[in-house]
Amino acid sequence: MYSPHKLQQSAQQRTSAPRGSAPALSRVSVPRGSIPPETHEDPDESFDIEQGLDSIAEGNEAQLDKQDDHEPHSSSRAFSIGGFLGNIVHRLYLVALYGLQFVSMILFILGKVAGMIFDIIFNRPIRWITSTNTLATLGRYLFLGFILSAAWYTLQDPLLKYVPRFPSGPSYHAPEVPAANIAELSARMQRIETALSGLSLDTERSRVKVENGAKSHMDLVGRLGALESRVQRDSARAVEAEVQFGKSASQGLRAVRQEVETLHAQIQAQAQQSAEKSGGSGSDEEARAKLKALEERVGSVEGGVKEALELGKKVGSGAASSAGAAWWNKLASGSASKSGLTIKSSDGQDVTSLIGHLVDSAVSTYGKDTLARPDFALHSGGARIIPSLTSPTFEMRPANLRGHLVGLVTGNGYAIGRPPITALHHESHNGHCWPFAGSEGQLGISLAAPTYISDVSIDHVAKEVAFDMRSAPREMEVWGLVEGRDNVAKVTEWKAENARRKEERKREAEERGEVVPVDEVEELYPRTLPMSPQYIRIASFRYDIHSPNNVQTFPVSPEIRDLGVDFGIVVLRVKSNWGRDEFTCLYRMRVHGQRMGEMPLPYPEESA
Repeated sequence: MYSPHKLQQSAQQRTSAPRGSAPALSRVSVPRGSIPPETHEDPDESFDIEQGLDSIAEGNEAQLDKQDDHEPHSSSRAFSIGGFLGNIVHRLYLVALYGLQFVSMILFILGKVAGMIFDIIFNRPIRWITSTNTLATLGRYLFLGFILSAAWYTLQDPLLKYVPRFPSGPSYHAPEVPAANIAELSARMQRIETALSGLSLDTERSRVKVENGAKSHMDLVGRLGALESRVQRDSARAVEAEVQFGKSASQGLRAVRQEVETLHAQIQAQAQQSAEKSGGSGSDEEARAKLKALEERVGSVEGGVKEALELGKKVGSGAASSAGAAWWNKLASGSASKSGLTIKSSDGQDVTSLIGHLVDSAVSTYGKDTLARPDFALHSGGARIIPSLTSPTFEMRPANLRGHLVGLVTGNGYAIGRPPITALHHESHNGHCWPFAGSEGQLGISLAAPTYISDVSIDHVAKEVAFDMRSAPREMEVWGLVEGRDNVAKVTEWKAENARRKEERKREAEERGEVVPVDEVEELYPRTLPMSPQYIRIASFRYDIHSPNNVQTFPVSPEIRDLGVDFGIVVLRVKSNWGRDEFTCLYRMRVHGQRMGEMPLPYPEESA
């Protein structure tokens, strides 16, 4: 398209050209009406634009259009400090923006990786530990061990700097070059002498140790000889006692036989006399005399009992306590008969001192830990709890999430029972026990010393003072750890013998054509005990809450006792209780027997 301005400019160039020169533009055909109206205002200046013009080639038109298009942009290529600075600021902004995006992306990835590592190492184990009741204790111990190991590994080098190191003994190292002067030679000689003195000192110590070992060996040999002589004396005394017992038994039997014969003869004589006499006043008088004597004896016994009861009622007051003590002292010393207080048997014998002796024995037995037997499971005597073989203690936790959160802050809602060591103490008051969750649990005990176990006792609070006897244990077993070459050999041989006997019984039953008897329920090895080293069941019993005795003793299996196996570690397995589903209370467990290697006490004549 051509603008009117372009056409006017081309016309001016044509009119200004000299006459006779070639026209600058070719002929252009312009439609009528395209010329602006201002060109027709002056008739003198009007001209015929179609004269002397040719049509413009298309190439020139394109060139003009190209030049026309580039004219406005030619001025924009001029240098501008504002545009330059703005461009720099824009590019710096883009670089900073992309850099922040890149850094944020890197930090996001690192955060995801760190969160995943923290979740795997800490969060998931903590959730697993808090959600699992069976393995909670094991997880806590493992986590604590990991923390302690990491702390030791981290602080090992700084801590070792503060640990004092004692210098080792002098050691001699041969020099690589010979001595250069007398001073160096004397120094080397001095070091050699120091090393020789250290060697001589070590030799003297070794000699002293050897002499001490020889002395101890001689002492052992002497003790063994004394023990052999004591065994011989004991065997001689046992033979002598057996002979005397046989003699006394034979004499007693003879005396009893004679008395029986005498009584038989008297009975026959009395029968004959009663048959001869139809009735006599002498027999009635004799019967009346005996009845009167019996009434007197009963009256004396009743009087003594009434006096004892009255003193017992007044024992609560301070005034009567001394009188009661004096009365029992009279019974114990036998002086009660002198003061008029006597207790006689049916045949007229004075049994006051005997009753006092029985009372003293009962009080003495009660003062000797109620059983008067050594307890190798007593904590104060050296026994210990084995946590890996012991069930977890019963714990009470809040039931809902809100209670958990409040309890973590305030501590309310959480309660834990007494530790397992409570079952090895002598205290047995109400509530002073070790509770474990459910009706099944076990208690691992390391005894005070290796023991040939004969009996096991279970203590529980008496039913007269107990709040609830349903938490008392019911069915129980005791398993012992077999350790030591001799013990393992004995147990292995015993098991093989039992298996051989069972096979023989089955074979004999099959040969006779009988039905093979169904064996008793074989002892199932508990899953809570390790397979190696092996345990064997040494006792199985049941605690009876209806028994009048709250301390009940149960014997070890005779087969185990006959094996002569000593045990240092035992496990009490509680298989059921008396009806409490939440927890079971174990007050005390005792282990009785003979300590391995125990030296017998000297005889009275030897101590004198």
